[in-house]
Formats: sequence, structure tokens, C-alpha cells
Amino acid sequence: MTHPASTSQRWLLTAWRLLVAASALVGFGYAVTTFVEPWHALSQQASLLTGVVYLGLAVFAGRSEEVATWLRGGMAVLLVLVCVTYLTLISGDLHTTASLFEHLVTPLVVLADWAVVGRTVGLRWWFPLSWVVFPLAYLIYFVLADVQLYRNFLDPTSASFGLTVLEFMLALVVAGYVLYGAARLRSSAAVRLALTPEEAA
Repeated sequence: MTHPASTSQRWLLTAWRLLVAASALVGFGYAVTTFVEPWHALSQQASLLTGVVYLGLAVFAGRSEEVATWLRGGMAVLLVLVCVTYLTLISGDLHTTASLFEHLVTPLVVLADWAVVGRTVGLRWWFPLSWVVFPLAYLIYFVLADVQLYRNFLDPTSASFGLTVLEFMLALVVAGYVLYGAARLRSSAAVRLALTPEEAA
């Protein structure tokens, strides 16, 4: 028999993940309906992927939390890339609803999910290395589809393209390990708070 407390926690987790999914899909929806050729951009693809991932996590809340931890970390790293790249290298603005949600609101709620709300179950040291699979998948699409966006700093015809990609990947791995460290510290603090004074001594 399911304990009432665990049931309520699962419903709260489901509601939160639906909120994150809604944020991602709102940004994606506004972009598709208002931007010209929105499908090529990392922002739209990342928002759609995040929405789909969090809808799936909401449906399976409380189950397969190890897989959820890996997916949540991957989405956090991906959206850090979206946010930082847009606000710095592209010098983008947040004046439209699509831009606001895709480049600020959704990255913030996904980071909040990782750092504050969600549980990091089964976290492994190699997770940050594997989280770059999502940006790499977009990079492959970017090259094969000959996407013209981001050419001012990411041009496949440039001699510095390989070095630029390497720098991005290293930065993403570092970001992943920052998230990994934050989750470890949070877990350690939670364990310590759960101990009695005698056990903690």
C-alpha cells in the first residue's frame, strides 16, 4: 500500500515537471508561430526537447529516477548553453514572449529543478561527460543541414571551427561538473540534516 506522504510528493513532483514542460513548450510555440524558419535554431530545438523530456518525466514521476537524473542534468547543461550563448555571443534581447521563455524562463526553471526541487538519484561521475551528447547532436544537424545561424562565431568553413567546437565542449563539461558538484553538496547536506545530533557528531 502506498504511503499518503509519498503519494502527495509524487503528485507535487508531477505538477512541477508539468510546469517546466509548459514553460518550454510555451517558448517553442510562440517561436514557431512568430519567427521565420524557427526550426533551425538551437533555442527552438532545445525548448521542444525539454518540453518532451519533462512531459515524459511527469508521466513517470517517482519511477526510473536514475534515468530522470541523467535527463534532467542533460537538459540543464543544454539550456545553460542556450541562455549563455544567446545573451553573450549573440547579444540577444528578451523583448518577445518566445525569446523570454526560451532564453531565460525555461533555463532558470530547469536549473531550479536540478538545484532545488528534483532529487538526484544514482548520480555518476561520468554523467557530465555524457551530457554533451545533446549539444553534439545539434552540432551534427547544424553542419549537415548547412544551418546559416551562428556563423559569426561557429562557421564550419573557418579554420578555427574545430578549436571553437572543442572550447564549447570543454565549457559544457565544466558546466556539467559544476552541476554535478552542486548536486553532491545538496545530497550531503540533506543527509547531514537527516542525522540526529549524536549521529552527526
